[in-house]
Amino acid sequence: MFDKIITHIEKAAMLISYTTLILVVSLETLRRMLTGQQFGWGPDVAMYAFVWLAWFAMSANLRNDNQLALLTFREKFPPTVQRYLKMMDYVIWLIIGGVVIVTSYKVVQTDLRLGRTVFGTDIPLAAASLAVPLGWAFSVVRILQQLYWLLTDSKPEDLQTENSSTFG
Repeated sequence: MFDKIITHIEKAAMLISYTTLILVVSLETLRRMLTGQQFGWGPDVAMYAFVWLAWFAMSANLRNDNQLALLTFREKFPPTVQRYLKMMDYVIWLIIGGVVIVTSYKVVQTDLRLGRTVFGTDIPLAAASLAVPLGWAFSVVRILQQLYWLLTDSKPEDLQTENSSTFG
């Protein structure tokens, strides 16, 4: 149930971000072609939509174990060693995630304290900056989930088959 809720939130964040990105870029391109002008806020809003999309896509890919990994190196070892290397990967991911969450949340707090807004809009810059700590928080949940599945051999059936991706 928890997995379904997190997956639903990730998909919603990605859909909203992607839709915003496509609409802003498309409308700004048409406006520029037809009138020779563009809104000053267009590139910034599109960029922040992409940031939200990227961080939540990272989390979604971690659920499917599709993160960047050194598979060629790892596959040369016996399964037990591969398992320990994968655990080590997850621990490193957790450390990096903790550092990113703490440091990026400080940026969000600064944006809130100073009342910054996205250029040309009333959108608080903190809402845009929140993508980094929030996306990483979701990623940490997915990393912990993968670690749990690895330690308990209880991966859900929809993820049982080995991923054929070169990044898995």
